[in-house]
Amino acid sequence: MKIYVLVKEVPDTYGDRKLDLETGLADRAAGDVVLDEITERALEVALTYAGKDPDTEVVALTMSPESSTASVRRALAIGAGSAVHIVDEQLRGADLSLTAETLAAAIRRGEPDLVITGNLSTDGSGGVIPAMLAEHLGWAQATALSAVEISADQVTGTRAGDDGTQQVTATLPAVISITEALPDARFPNFKGIMAAKKKPSRCSPR
Repeated sequence: MKIYVLVKEVPDTYGDRKLDLETGLADRAAGDVVLDEITERALEVALTYAGKDPDTEVVALTMSPESSTASVRRALAIGAGSAVHIVDEQLRGADLSLTAETLAAAIRRGEPDLVITGNLSTDGSGGVIPAMLAEHLGWAQATALSAVEISADQVTGTRAGDDGTQQVTATLPAVISITEALPDARFPNFKGIMAAKKKPSRCSPR
């Protein structure tokens, strides 16, 4: 199985945030940036399954500036086997529609069986990218999952609501998003950090 995990670099929530008044965009050079915690949790879901099935390939996918290389390397150090880094200056400040269209094109090219994302990024908080990806790809979707079980041909999860929980199942290929109820990502050890330097990280134009 091949699993794509969407990872995203965001401003550190514990740091200062500033708006570039000329562009209307967040000034990412104004403070520290980190790999979004919810995307690390999504990566952990993929790696947990890969630990049970050694034939599983886990690929980190991001659309971000070239300066985000350190965050891509962190995803590799945590355990992703490879990464696809979409770099295109014309995508700077892209809205949700263009972001979803671009990511979907990269996913089609990679032909994964499953795409895992966080449900909500800490910077944009749009929360619609998973559903938009599923629409572009024509795949099943299961969003806002608080528990996930992956098998060779389907994914099953639990979605929590105000009136209880709901069990959902999607046949692969599918797009799923997870919530912060899922476990924290494993911490990269020295071996993982050194191995990340040798893992492939493909920079790809849109």
